[in-house]
Amino acid sequence: MRTITGTDLTLTYPDELCFAFNPVLCIVGALATSLRINVTCDGETYTADYSGMAGGQKIYGDMQQFCQRFFDGIDFSLDYSQGMTDTGLGKEMSFEVIAGHVSGRSETFTFTTFVIWGAKRWGKDQFNEYRVVKMWEGYPFTFGLYAQGGGTLLVASGQAPRTPVEITEDGMLAISSSIFPDDAEFVTLYDYAGTLQQGVFDGTFDLTFYMYQNVAQTLLARIDIDRCPNEDGVYLRWIDRHGFWCYWLFDNRQEQRTTNAVQDFTRPNLQGYTPEFGYQRGAGRRAAYTRGGVLPLAATLVDETLYDYLFDVASSPVVDMYLGKDENDVEQWIGVQVQAGTFARTDQPLQDFVINLVLPTYNVQRL
Repeated sequence: MRTITGTDLTLTYPDELCFAFNPVLCIVGALATSLRINVTCDGETYTADYSGMAGGQKIYGDMQQFCQRFFDGIDFSLDYSQGMTDTGLGKEMSFEVIAGHVSGRSETFTFTTFVIWGAKRWGKDQFNEYRVVKMWEGYPFTFGLYAQGGGTLLVASGQAPRTPVEITEDGMLAISSSIFPDDAEFVTLYDYAGTLQQGVFDGTFDLTFYMYQNVAQTLLARIDIDRCPNEDGVYLRWIDRHGFWCYWLFDNRQEQRTTNAVQDFTRPNLQGYTPEFGYQRGAGRRAAYTRGGVLPLAATLVDETLYDYLFDVASSPVVDMYLGKDENDVEQWIGVQVQAGTFARTDQPLQDFVINLVLPTYNVQRL
């Protein structure tokens, strides 16, 4: 966290990067009597007031719930025809902090921070770290990164000449596969100018974390490309805990179907013997059935790195299934739900990763 020292008070406030589902703390003290925080983004402002003791003390203000509200109306669609697009999963927010002192004076502090729609693990966790991912030819795919102040992304493939891609905007970017070389078996992405954000966060006892920047040329990702046609799997995309879009083509395993009976019993002697109370006129029963199911999906024989990459699909609130393209050649997606449960991570070098996709429940008949 960062610190501003004023005339009477000292403010401790978030780093240049923070996460909407971790504490976004503003701490003022000591000898503070009040704390008022105004946070502004996209033309909207939310205000929070915190009161202290009459004699003064440290005051803690957590703005994470207010930061989350700026993502309530986010559009989760992506245009895969573009070579690069801002996903909107990160926003720069402006803070105005007004703190009262026991002397009766007040001080005003202002700062900005980039808030990401995600969360960090407690302890050491690297954001925008080196990743090994996979893409399948014929399916939409993007690679996510955070670009601070723009820069140059270097695309390399084997011995072919490296292609620089200029990044001119800040934000959570989705880099489309359209910039990859044709017929490449794999692609490596580099932070060529050393301006993309690399950060390692160290969790401490008071729920703060520190970021150490690395501005050297950095290898961001290796993307292995599968060019073998595969139309039998289920292709999913989701948003991981860092706010990046992720993709995988899962193997389709045997579907498990379920039915549930819903029965309402009435008292025909009071309601009357009419057909509307059931086709068995004396039973007084209204019967209905619902049908649903679970579709197991598997990624076979993945290593530890890919297992951790895939595990985020089990906790992501945004998971979409690919339905193909419409008549206008636009990709179609539908939101799906992954069944919550326990996932066993073994010590084997390779293992299957299996999730259960919850199929929609619908009424079959009702009498």
